[in-house]
Amino acid sequence: MIQLSRIGWGPVLPMVLVLSACGGGSGGGGNDQPEEQTGPQLSYDRNDLASKAVAITSSGGMESFQALRGDLQLTQHLLYEINAFSESMPVTNAGTYPCEGGGTVEFRWQETDTTLEKTTSFNQCSFDTMTFGDVVLSGSTRYESALVGETATSASWKSSITDDLSGSIKFSGELFRFSGVIRMSDYLTESGGVTSWRYIRDVKTYERKLGSRYVAIADAQNRDSGTDADWEYEVRGTIVGSAIGGYVQLETLDPLEMSENVDGPISGIVKLSSNGEAEVRFGSSAGGTAKAAAVWIDGAVVESYEDWHEIGVVVYF
Repeated sequence: MIQLSRIGWGPVLPMVLVLSACGGGSGGGGNDQPEEQTGPQLSYDRNDLASKAVAITSSGGMESFQALRGDLQLTQHLLYEINAFSESMPVTNAGTYPCEGGGTVEFRWQETDTTLEKTTSFNQCSFDTMTFGDVVLSGSTRYESALVGETATSASWKSSITDDLSGSIKFSGELFRFSGVIRMSDYLTESGGVTSWRYIRDVKTYERKLGSRYVAIADAQNRDSGTDADWEYEVRGTIVGSAIGGYVQLETLDPLEMSENVDGPISGIVKLSSNGEAEVRFGSSAGGTAKAAAVWIDGAVVESYEDWHEIGVVVYF
C-alpha cells in the first residue's frame, strides 16, 4: 500500500520558466492570456507592473530577464532558509518557543491519520541564516493537507500553503514580504513495481518583495507527471517583476519531455507573451535548428544552443 509519507508535509513551490534571451522594457498590451484572466489583483505591486507589457524582440536586452531570474532565485532561497529554520526547531509539543536572537515562534497543529493542519507564527523572531545573516521575521505560514483517496495501489492528496510573512535582513536593512496561497493536488499509482505520479500546483497570486526587488506569480498552474524513468512538465501563468518593468506570460504549447538518461528536455515548446511573442523549442521540437534548444521570435530562429543550460531556464518546485 502507498503510504502517506511518500509525499510528506513539506512545502512545494510552483514551477516557473523564465527565458533570459528576450528583450525587456515597456511596450503595448499583452496577448494570449489564460482563460478567465482579467489581470492579477496584487497587493504589493506599487508600480502597477501587472498592467505593463514588456518588449519581446530579437534585438537583445537579455539583462533585464537575467535580473528577473536572479530575483526569483534570491527570494526563493530566502524562503528556503526560513523553512529550514522552522524545521530545525526541536519541537515536540505545540506551543511558543524562543528564537535564538530574540522574539518567539509558535507552533500549532491538528493531525489525524489522513489530515494535517499546521500553523507556524513568528513574532519578531530573530535567527541566523547561511546566506542572508541575521533576519527578523513576523507573520505566519499555514500548511493543510488531506488524504482524499487511497487503495492498495494508489493514493491522492489535496494540500495548500498560505504565507503571510514579513521581516527584515539586519545586515542590509532590506525589508521583505511573502504573501500568497499555493494549492496542490498529488497523485501516486503503483503498478508492476513502477510508481507513476502526477503533481498539480495552482497559484492565483503569490507575491515576493525583497528590498526594491518585486516578483509575483499569478494565474499560474503547472503539471508534473510521469515515472522515475521519464516525465513531462506543463506550465501556464504570468510572471510580474520589477527587473523587467512589467509582466510576461508563459504557456507550454507542447509539454517538456524529460528522461532520466538525458540532461535537459528532449522535446517541448514554451511560449512567452507580452508585447510580442517568443517560443523556446527544446530538443527534437527545435526541428533541427539546434542541438539542445532554439529561440524563435516572429516565426524565425534568433538563437540556437548546444547546451540547454545556456538558455537561462529556471525551474522551481
